[in-house]
Amino acid sequence: MNLLGCVAAFIAMALAYLASRNQRLLPRPLGRPARLGAGALAIAALAAWIVGETSLPGIFSALTALMLGAVALPYITWLFRPATERKPR
Repeated sequence: MNLLGCVAAFIAMALAYLASRNQRLLPRPLGRPARLGAGALAIAALAAWIVGETSLPGIFSALTALMLGAVALPYITWLFRPATERKPR
């Protein structure tokens, strides 16, 4: 269940990032269904972590996995996009 919680958390944060106005991977951000899917997957990650652990450690593990995905995705995007393709602000 812990692996399922990690995968669900990373996918949830990927959808949340791609639905954001500040994302740099897609020409246009994904819409509202992506935000709803991100929320549903975040809740699924929380449930998977609570089932795998007990309640309080499961909550903190799920939040840690969600934060890792939220922080890592912009840096991964920055790393793999060449500087010539980046939009100036």
